[in-house]
Amino acid sequence: MGGPRASSLRELRPEDPTRIGRYRIEAKIGEGGMGAVYLGRDPDGRPVAVKVVRSALSDDRTFLARFHDEAANAQRVASFCTAQVLEHGEDLGLAYMVTEYIEGPSLLEHVTENGALSPGMLHGVAVGVAAALVAIHSAGLVHRDLKPSNVLLSISGPRVIDFGIARALDVASAHTRTGQVVGTPGWIAPEQITTQQVTPAVDVFAWGCLVAFAANGRNPFGQGPFQLMAARAVHAEPELGELPRSLAPLVQSALRKDPEQRPDARDLLLALVGGAAEADVTTELGEAWASPPPPDDPGATSRDVTARSAGPPPVTAAAPPAASPPPAASPSPAPAPVTDLAPDWPLERPAQEPKTEPAYERSTAPAAEQQFAEQQFAEQQFAAPPPVLPPVPGWTDGPGRRGGRGGLSRRTVLIASAMVGVLVAGVVAGGIYYFNRPSGEAENKAGPAAFPSAPMLVRIDNEAGWPKSCHADIGVYRPGEPAATKLIGGDRCEMLPEPSPDRSRIAFTRTGGGESEAWVMNADGSGAQKVTDIAGGRLTWSPDGERLAYMGKAGDTRQIFTITLQGHEVTQLTDDDSPKDDPMWSSTNKLVFWSEQDDVLQLYTLDPDRPRSAWTRLTKDGVRANDPEWSPDGSKIAYTRGPADRSTIWVMNADGSGGHALTTGGLHDMDPAWSADGRWLCYVRGELSDPVIRAVRADGTGDRVITPAGRTFGHPTWM
Repeated sequence: MGGPRASSLRELRPEDPTRIGRYRIEAKIGEGGMGAVYLGRDPDGRPVAVKVVRSALSDDRTFLARFHDEAANAQRVASFCTAQVLEHGEDLGLAYMVTEYIEGPSLLEHVTENGALSPGMLHGVAVGVAAALVAIHSAGLVHRDLKPSNVLLSISGPRVIDFGIARALDVASAHTRTGQVVGTPGWIAPEQITTQQVTPAVDVFAWGCLVAFAANGRNPFGQGPFQLMAARAVHAEPELGELPRSLAPLVQSALRKDPEQRPDARDLLLALVGGAAEADVTTELGEAWASPPPPDDPGATSRDVTARSAGPPPVTAAAPPAASPPPAASPSPAPAPVTDLAPDWPLERPAQEPKTEPAYERSTAPAAEQQFAEQQFAEQQFAAPPPVLPPVPGWTDGPGRRGGRGGLSRRTVLIASAMVGVLVAGVVAGGIYYFNRPSGEAENKAGPAAFPSAPMLVRIDNEAGWPKSCHADIGVYRPGEPAATKLIGGDRCEMLPEPSPDRSRIAFTRTGGGESEAWVMNADGSGAQKVTDIAGGRLTWSPDGERLAYMGKAGDTRQIFTITLQGHEVTQLTDDDSPKDDPMWSSTNKLVFWSEQDDVLQLYTLDPDRPRSAWTRLTKDGVRANDPEWSPDGSKIAYTRGPADRSTIWVMNADGSGGHALTTGGLHDMDPAWSADGRWLCYVRGELSDPVIRAVRADGTGDRVITPAGRTFGHPTWM
């Protein structure tokens, strides 16, 4: 949420918090299906929007995992044309997310009060929202609920808010019924309604609806209850009304029923900033991009606002012929949206009721048609297989509201031209960077890395108590399945599975009765054999698969040893008195591990073929570092960095250079492990007693929850 007008803010009530995390709460902005949004201040006094999840959802572990997952992803979205996500966490037993506070009305408010946008301002909104979608999609997110109330018209241009958060509610285990649609009728794509796969194409469809609405003051699929709106989105052609010549073809292509036939956000952006003729672009952008003046501007009048919406006559886009148009829709105020279908952040704002998305007036379609559509949707409940929706005859909702006409002053034109120049320059620069960045920076030339198809080895916790007590087996888990398949178990604790380089065997640690042992078994769980006694911790394979490295006791100190699987020949590699652990062997024959040799956990490497050789220190910033894991080619190391309760996953080069954060949750991230192709990492987030497995691309995008609902897994590694 951004910045509503001061008059729409609500004073805090006794049940409202006065502080969340490090933010002082000053007023309530609004509330909706997911929770409440507050105006807050950070310790430096800067305004922020603090979104607090309602308590019922805060008790849902699966929802919370997804909420933090999506919030962490949202933090990586470039802030241009979006409201930047600053932080997320939990306080007072509630989950919260903090975003940049954007001052300005929503597109819904502006169009409702002032009519359709002028061509210049319309083009600015189209460009800005397309740029925001490029940033959102390149971070691996899909907005899912793009609509006019989620676009704020700030002084610097349009800003998209609430991206990526709708998905959290979509998977809430205790609060989402089977087949529920997340989104708002009138702005969601056909494939969302028929519960097919959600891709970035749904946002492109919403972009087309949004631009048509901004140009005409009405939804291209008309008005009515959600059943009729949904049926029209699936079967009927949109009525685009009047659109500028440069926008009409793009909007038509964005609203195609088949998501595969729609352009992506990058195509939209390129066409908007460079695909039109120079004269057309000059005409489109020559007018003002300016949000309505702030409420405390004494010179602002309704005539000033109306003048901003003036412009040359637009081109009328072709619309499908109507069979028998029903009577014009009633101009009476629209009822509130159905919250089942719009579980987003504020659905309404205080002191502005009954203003809502203008797509919910009672339908004027024939009663039989409406009843049939409602019955079909009630029976199907949006569940798979997709419902067969009734074809909708032609319809019309009458002319949209247009802004009044008036001239622009010389001063207004000069200021507006400068602002439009900044907006377009920023979009073009962002587009140039996006299309020409190095291949490893977010997406390579082949596009984002597909999620690995290989299964994971996991520790399956059969009872609570980890890590004080262990009741675990080792199993194979394929992400997306409801449970793991046990490979080995018993009355002792099996943990820390590590596949051999050729994936034919698995080494693991077995504990019980105060003893720890190194074991090896075949990949299917057969042929398990004890290798040696150890001092606890994980095992790691040599590149040739003929040796294991492990932690063993030498006097009163744990040291790093190796042992051959044939002959059980033992070699001691270290002999100092510092605590150390987590040895990991690289494909280039180096061992990385952590040690407190320099009074803080730092990462070091040594040559396993030169016992008691000098170490090379990799991390030198004095921040706690552990859990090192080599990439498959030995060029990088992923590791856990930071205090245990606020740690994140970092990646650095093999020589210690180029260290950077891969995750941003700060909620005890640990135990990273690479996929076989080196393009994904899995890791664990959360309390040791209640871990959640997650996965993220090596470029930081696509972060997601892997653990199935109701299961507790740990120590993940891909086969």
